[in-house]
Amino acid sequence: MTIPAFPVPRPYLTVVIPVYSCAACLTELHRRLSMVLSRITTEYQIILVNDQSPDQSWTLIEQLAQQDPRVLGLNLSRNFGQHTAITAGLDRAQGEWVVVMDCDLQDMPEEIEVLHTHALQHNLDIVFGRRVDRQDSWGKRLFSRLFHRTLDYLSGTEQDPLTANFGIFHQRVITALHQLREPIRAFPIQVKWLGFRRGAVDVKHAPRAQGRSSYNFSRLVELSLNIVLAFSDKPLRLTVKLGVFISSTSLVFTLYVVVRALNGGFSVSGYASLLASLWFLSGLMLMVMGVLGLYIGKIFESVKNRPLYIVQAETSSSSLPLA
Repeated sequence: MTIPAFPVPRPYLTVVIPVYSCAACLTELHRRLSMVLSRITTEYQIILVNDQSPDQSWTLIEQLAQQDPRVLGLNLSRNFGQHTAITAGLDRAQGEWVVVMDCDLQDMPEEIEVLHTHALQHNLDIVFGRRVDRQDSWGKRLFSRLFHRTLDYLSGTEQDPLTANFGIFHQRVITALHQLREPIRAFPIQVKWLGFRRGAVDVKHAPRAQGRSSYNFSRLVELSLNIVLAFSDKPLRLTVKLGVFISSTSLVFTLYVVVRALNGGFSVSGYASLLASLWFLSGLMLMVMGVLGLYIGKIFESVKNRPLYIVQAETSSSSLPLA
């Protein structure tokens, strides 16, 4: 399905790609994107956001931007994280439709046509790509399922472990997303929170072309913790329920002790159980204080009102602010 050239300077389609440790993929990514996007419209834009990649990614982005005026490169001043890099690209995205995808070619450029066609045919504002045959390690797939099930429980919202960032979004969705400026970013969760007409379509998922994912186990755990704290207050409510349960159990045990003491059923023994109870309650109080401290820390980060990101360099001028 081919769309005629857009009659105004604004592009019809914008692709936003955060870049980190994918220098070896960028030339091939640009080639395949250009082939696919030109079949949809001649008015398209590719935004490559370099999240302070340690390789030569920014140099290659500059070269691609010189060769192709449709490429816009942004170089962030430090590593702000994948979801913040996506935000930086979305702040520049001018297209009527916006695609978000990864740079490692696991999100296949050819599937953009599938997303676009599905959105038009079903009159949807949001279409996520569902990776029915994920080409990731078993460990990453297992952790993803555990994380999404935990997030389901803690947030009270339905999460699909087969979907991630890859999808196509109408400009009205991106405009609404601009209003969400909290420092902890989780692109797919924030998009789903917005509402709008949403769907998903099965897409192919390719093996990683080169290198390894920068998301090791510790970074995934940290990301998961941040997302739970930012998008759910259920940990706080669970601590309240735990406190009520322990208090109720203690009351029952106290009544038991009083009745037994009146009947002369106790001797001097009981030091071990008393010590165990003290250790248990002390650990529980520290855990509750820790949960409260984490939430207070996130509030502290939010009230600083710092910019989400800083752009160090840009391959071409933009009418939108840098942060």
